[in-house]
Amino acid sequence: MNKLDELLGEINVDEISRDIRWMVDNVPYRIADSDDERRAAAWVAERLESLGLESEILSFYAYNSFPEYSRVEVLSPRPMEIKSLPCGHIISTSREGEELELVYVASGGYSDYEGKDVAGKAVLVEVSYAPAVPEKARIAWEKGARAIVCMNWGSGQDVICHRALKAVWGNPTEETIRKIPQLIGVGVTQNDGRMLRDWCLAGETVRLNIAAIAPAKWSKVCQPRGILRGNGKSDQIILIGSHIDAWQPGVTCNATGNATTLQIAKVLSRHREQLDRDVWFVFWNGHEIAEAAGSTWLVDNFWDELNKKCVAYFNIDSTGMGEATLYEIKSSDEYREFAVDNARSLLSEELRVQRLTKIGDQSFMGIGIPGTAQRMSYTKEYMERNCGATLGWWNHTCEDGYDKYSPENIEKDTRVLTSLVYRVATARTLPYDFGEKLKDIQEKILACRKQYGHLLPMEDMAENIARVRADVAAIQSAREHLTDDQVPLFNTFLLQVARQLTNVFQSYADKYQQDSYGYSKLSKPIPLLADLERLETLDPASMEYGMVETQLIKNKNRINDAFHTLLVLADAVKRVLLA
Repeated sequence: MNKLDELLGEINVDEISRDIRWMVDNVPYRIADSDDERRAAAWVAERLESLGLESEILSFYAYNSFPEYSRVEVLSPRPMEIKSLPCGHIISTSREGEELELVYVASGGYSDYEGKDVAGKAVLVEVSYAPAVPEKARIAWEKGARAIVCMNWGSGQDVICHRALKAVWGNPTEETIRKIPQLIGVGVTQNDGRMLRDWCLAGETVRLNIAAIAPAKWSKVCQPRGILRGNGKSDQIILIGSHIDAWQPGVTCNATGNATTLQIAKVLSRHREQLDRDVWFVFWNGHEIAEAAGSTWLVDNFWDELNKKCVAYFNIDSTGMGEATLYEIKSSDEYREFAVDNARSLLSEELRVQRLTKIGDQSFMGIGIPGTAQRMSYTKEYMERNCGATLGWWNHTCEDGYDKYSPENIEKDTRVLTSLVYRVATARTLPYDFGEKLKDIQEKILACRKQYGHLLPMEDMAENIARVRADVAAIQSAREHLTDDQVPLFNTFLLQVARQLTNVFQSYADKYQQDSYGYSKLSKPIPLLADLERLETLDPASMEYGMVETQLIKNKNRINDAFHTLLVLADAVKRVLLA
């Protein structure tokens, strides 16, 4: 039996199930700044300490919201009151509410507003991740809407998911607080949402009286951190994150993820002498309402250490979901082959492999830390039957109970993730491969140049990416022939390639800021050049054209600067490793 098999043999599913049961039975309402959240944090910190980790509770202020009350009364075409829940981070009404006309805007993306006047009205959107709800809210506010009504996903279940509309990722600054959508916001069941939608589509005038109260304020919250020290061969860090705040009862979101994380910490702590890298286990707070406040706070307050030393971030959320039949890997391009090989070594089933995007608690893309988010998931057909419910129709509802948990699935999830962390922690060279990533970037630049080169010269970008691709490939080819003295330089180079490329191709904000949550431009092939599509529709003599063009030029310079940094570094590294 090799060391990895021995380690995986120590995973205890019964113990994982007991941890889930403890959280759900003892601290079911784990929303940030609640008594249950503080008790859950203390319990996790004690567990980490009992495993021999350096354990602490990190306390910080998060800009939080507290949904209290809502009422939705249909005034026309048929008077009635329907069930609702208030969203977090909204403009609160009086208890008497406001009377508003309703307009159906489907998924709530930009294209769904074409030909529709929503100024001063309420919009009805379908809950999905296309785009994410905070981005739906940001777009609705940009279009002049007064309120947003979120119609639940699923297949007719009489439930409503809890949501927040903050859009600003993490804690706001003086600049970004003005970007929080100023909307009244409520959620309704899918059945009631369909009724409202059908009236709108039939041309009926739908009028609602909406009352919603959810005050916002700064509140102190807690997130546990445990540091597992390795054997000291390297000062590099692997970051494991799992959000601790949850809507009651929160079994698969996210007691299962917390229990998986604790089990990984337990197993690895018994083999710490084999780990060449330290592992940080952090249980995020402010995930559900404050939009990734905890992970953003960590990157802001440990920025220098993470920037210098963190080689991977693995987010663990909603493991062990019932009815999930397909193993899904969402990975940074440079980690993809490694993550897939790891999963295939343990599972004899189909994998769904996708690119990791900036959503959830992926707060580290600006800094350029690659990683994965993976778990047993649902087939495309299953999600389509449930109107895009990627985490089960019960996600964020009172129905997320113990019956939605699968011990069989959580064993698979925990085994694959434990193996992945162990293999990264013991890897002689960082398991990054930039071949496919750089090929993809080059193809996107060339396609963009072909379509929009008449608007923005891109010959310099095309030349730079070709040189970067060749230099990185040459240095990567030395991987199997490195001496022990050369390995640190090789790893440092790979880390810097990740730092530069991730920031400019998977984030729109710079490396010190965050994009708004679910930002639409991030779905474009090259986010920093997304506005070329808009520029083509504008009058070159207009004020708007000049402003958009100026920003695009600056964004292109940011990309070229990243390329230049890599070319200078590659030249120095080649002199040592390829001499």
